[in-house]
Amino acid sequence: MPLGDALEAYTRKRPGEVLLVRVLLDGSEEEVLVFRGASSFLTRPTPADPGQPVIPAGAQLLGVERQRAPFSPVNPQVIAAGLQGEELATLLAEVGIDL
Repeated sequence: MPLGDALEAYTRKRPGEVLLVRVLLDGSEEEVLVFRGASSFLTRPTPADPGQPVIPAGAQLLGVERQRAPFSPVNPQVIAAGLQGEELATLLAEVGIDL
């Protein structure tokens, strides 16, 4: 399953969480917010076509931060930060999602 789809599926299963995802895309570090099955860029325009993935297959994952919903950039309630690789795969597996 592509990373973006996996993260969206995770937030559908855990609606009380928001994921702040940092990726390297086209040589630029970008932030994506994933909440209740939807993804939006915080640092560039989000594609208007819902069929186009926000996190494309070529993006390099820099880290995922789990926060309690609702998202608050002023007062984030961080559950875990810097998730990637095996830690992220384990988290997704807890809700039945394979990367």
